[in-house]
Amino acid sequence: MLKLRSKQIVLPIAALLLISGTAFAQQPGMHEKGAEREGMHGCKMSEHKGMIPGLSEEQQEQIKTLRIKHMERMQSLRNQMAEKKARLRTLSTADKVNMTEINKVIDDIGAMQTQMMKLKEQHRQEIRKMLNDEQRVMFDAHQPMHDGPYHEGMRSGKKMH
Repeated sequence: MLKLRSKQIVLPIAALLLISGTAFAQQPGMHEKGAEREGMHGCKMSEHKGMIPGLSEEQQEQIKTLRIKHMERMQSLRNQMAEKKARLRTLSTADKVNMTEINKVIDDIGAMQTQMMKLKEQHRQEIRKMLNDEQRVMFDAHQPMHDGPYHEGMRSGKKMH
């Protein structure tokens, strides 16, 4: 009798946990195959239209062209940055550490980060130039809240210490 009663309690609870866990795992847009990549400001590539009210077809096309150009430049720099960081890791874990070489690579990484920030701001300003006052206000209101090395690390799933 006690065994039957515990099954009557445990089975509904287990089913509820299973259903709620599945619901959270299936949130829309989360890591779906073929899902659109996030772009500037963490929004999906097609959401500029929703983020900026009243974009004309011409403005949408110009923004798309600018975004593609910007993404190509940034991807090249991200690849170079990854190579520099790998080089730094190799240098810093060598048996005989060469601080001059390590410092040079660190300087290179800093220069690349500066270049990436400048390109990002240039891209934002190019978009702002083509917007009217109302659109510009909405665009400015959607600036990224977090920027910098900590945020970059979080995007890639790494914890920064």
